[in-house]
Amino acid sequence: MAVKAADDVAPSSSDGPIPTQPAPTTGASGAPITADGAFRISTSDDVRVVVTVVEDMACPACKAFEAAYGDTLAELAALPGAAVDYRVISFLDRMSDDQYSSRAANASYCVWNRPGDDRARQDTWRRFQVAAFRAQPAEGGPGLSDDRLAAMAKTAGAGDVSTCITTRQYAQDVHGTTSSTMSEPEFEGTPTLLVNGERLDLRSAATLLDKVKGLLPG
Repeated sequence: MAVKAADDVAPSSSDGPIPTQPAPTTGASGAPITADGAFRISTSDDVRVVVTVVEDMACPACKAFEAAYGDTLAELAALPGAAVDYRVISFLDRMSDDQYSSRAANASYCVWNRPGDDRARQDTWRRFQVAAFRAQPAEGGPGLSDDRLAAMAKTAGAGDVSTCITTRQYAQDVHGTTSSTMSEPEFEGTPTLLVNGERLDLRSAATLLDKVKGLLPG
């Protein structure tokens, strides 16, 4: 986990209003994507606090992070004025014998970019992510098969994305987001957690929740 003193995350709301954070733009598929390649989970249009999570689908620490903090992140995403941006990258292909990190990241992109309204998209994508991390295979061997990833996506509500998965439709998008993320000074591995672009020393779910609530207006 990337580390920075929690008190250094961002100015408190008492230091003045936090400006609205940049909104995602519509990608080629019609799905909203942030400028840094993240998938935004939020119920708000006027977002003031963005929690950014950088994950690799093959990362065991990310699996543990999701198990420990997934519910808290969902609670944060539902707060008025808050959002959780998930950046899915792939730099752990060496940990499997079938490029699982890249394949799983592509599958995640396939689910996000499926047709549909944004609320359903967010819910479907999170269901897929949670299921994929729970089923994450051990390091050193084969990852989940493309057929298994496609089945999990369908169960999550994404419909048939098997062709997208098997053809690696979003491989270049994954590569681009991975390269730009790994070049950032804040990146020290996965998972990385940022609040409005600043690294957070994640001590507990309560720490994260209190920090974000303290930054929100009102």
